[in-house]
Amino acid sequence: MKKSLKVVFVPLLVCFAQGVNAQNAHFQDIPVPDGFPQPEGMVLGGLHLDAGVTAGLMTTNNVYRDASHLSSEATQLAVSSTLTSAGERHLLIGTLEHYDQDFRDDAYQDMDLDATTATVFGRFVTSEITNLRLLLINEEDILGKTQSDQLNSFTSGHEQIQRVEAIFEVDNSRLFANVMARNDQVDSESSSGVQNNTLNRSERDYVLLAGRYFSWGRGFVFGGTQEVRYESSSSPVLAERNSDENRYGIGAEYQFGKFSGDLDIFRFTQRFRSAAIPDIENAWVGSGRLNYALNDAVALVFSADRRFHETNIPNSGGIFEENVFLGGAWSLASNLYLRMGPSYNRTELQNTPIVIDRFELDVELAWQINSNFEMLAMSNIFAQNAENPAFSSFDTQQAHTVLSIRYSL
Repeated sequence: MKKSLKVVFVPLLVCFAQGVNAQNAHFQDIPVPDGFPQPEGMVLGGLHLDAGVTAGLMTTNNVYRDASHLSSEATQLAVSSTLTSAGERHLLIGTLEHYDQDFRDDAYQDMDLDATTATVFGRFVTSEITNLRLLLINEEDILGKTQSDQLNSFTSGHEQIQRVEAIFEVDNSRLFANVMARNDQVDSESSSGVQNNTLNRSERDYVLLAGRYFSWGRGFVFGGTQEVRYESSSSPVLAERNSDENRYGIGAEYQFGKFSGDLDIFRFTQRFRSAAIPDIENAWVGSGRLNYALNDAVALVFSADRRFHETNIPNSGGIFEENVFLGGAWSLASNLYLRMGPSYNRTELQNTPIVIDRFELDVELAWQINSNFEMLAMSNIFAQNAENPAFSSFDTQQAHTVLSIRYSL
């Protein structure tokens, strides 16, 4: 499954507590205004601990985010902790997060979730110009939240991802290069009968990257391979979806005055074991983000990306998804901020006439009661339509609101 290659530079520490936040992933890119007070955590010897608990009540008019338009309410609870050890020659970060969602109506038990996510990241200085980075993630989430899940006939169920990643880097403050190896084991369990376990797979990535520093930031080029192997006890024929991919691209991280951001663009060719699935030749994906910090009270973000997702749909190699997002954060008072932003999503199932457009709006209002307590009101609204009337079953709308209170050290 294609993801941004920025993880080659900075492994992303997954914040599973986003389950109680807005559902649009791009919305999370909006930074909280600098003037808004942030939790400081506490020092335990040579370690720094950040911890918090968030309890909320969610209401939605579309539990499954599809054309069924079934409404219900749910309680949500997220507990998170991060322990950091930093020294001259090492950085260790461990996170442990638990998320619980419980719908009031027993008819939606397949959307309930009780999951724990653990993340360990380490960076070790091995010489004056070399370092080694390691990342371990064990994450569980709900299926059915994304367009790719919906197209794959997953409206509910659970997905567990185990990631092991290692990066060895050479950096002399002018030039840098690194080599990355990553293995993802993805296990999916859905209550959709025949769809059970049909997206279980392993993914292996190998990427070589090289670049240099400039006055405005740094730029790089990269190339690599990916292997995707399916594993299914219910449908051995899925082995025909096994594929191999080659990729190459460019990227950058930059800052010009009050503007900053990053981008990566790469082309890939993916060849499938089955002759019934057309190979994907020289397709491109990538992402870009532009941040503008007007002052301590106002921050704006523009982001755009094109991504590719695996699919279990016959005769199709995958799902292409394009996103455009524009949002901002405003400090309304010393202890009050507003974040909001609209987005547009276009999803296309390769080698089929299915194209779906989605318009979405996310809003979050936060009030810092004191140094430890914060109240949040978050809403997500979207409307989507298939461009071809023959696929009107994908036409749907949703309004989703969460009221919560958070305690942080």
